[in-house]
Amino acid sequence: MNPLLNHQFFHVKRKSPVITNYLNGIVFVFLIKSMGSERIPCYPMKVLMVKRVIIYIDGSNLYFSFKKRFNKKIDIEKFCMKLVGNNELVKINYYIAPLNQETHPRQYSEQQKFFEELGKIKKLNIVFGRLEKRKRDGKSYYVEKASDVNLSLDLVLDAQKNLYDEAYLVSNDGDFYGAVKAAKDFGQEIVYVAIGTRKSVSHYLKKVASRTFYITDKFILNCVL
Repeated sequence: MNPLLNHQFFHVKRKSPVITNYLNGIVFVFLIKSMGSERIPCYPMKVLMVKRVIIYIDGSNLYFSFKKRFNKKIDIEKFCMKLVGNNELVKINYYIAPLNQETHPRQYSEQQKFFEELGKIKKLNIVFGRLEKRKRDGKSYYVEKASDVNLSLDLVLDAQKNLYDEAYLVSNDGDFYGAVKAAKDFGQEIVYVAIGTRKSVSHYLKKVASRTFYITDKFILNCVL
């Protein structure tokens, strides 16, 4: 008899009880059958623990990563549900900067329709950053600001509040290294969702994350629009 299991046995007179023993985050269920004073354990059944999951999406990074790697548009809801699997989804945070209607009227209209579709997804929150206008060599361009800061803060503060057991970070931006490290210090697991080739994904995030989950053609098969 396995000595690790000895302490789980006890005398019963009626129906076989179910004893649960929490070991290393996994529940082992033992069925104990009583035959007089003899106690006979059945083989243990391995039951996976359900984790509380939050998904943090760097919107711009997701869009360009999918466009470069797969040249396809993705159904955000289906994509997130596949990431969560049988775990419990707490929420999805989608970080993005809204376009300026005056300078980008057509793109603005398309983005607003996209926001409407995102709004239909349960438990999804859109967290807005902003676009700042810059000039270089007489030409104007825009830089997204605040989105990375917002994501970093939420990742760490939600970990501090113990709102999740596991977080999925959907971004190839290595600047999130510090936030991932800080969130892990609270005991939470951070999964880096890598979209791209093994050469184009972030070495820094692979190094600091609890684990790396690579998005493949097979994974997105049922998530393509």
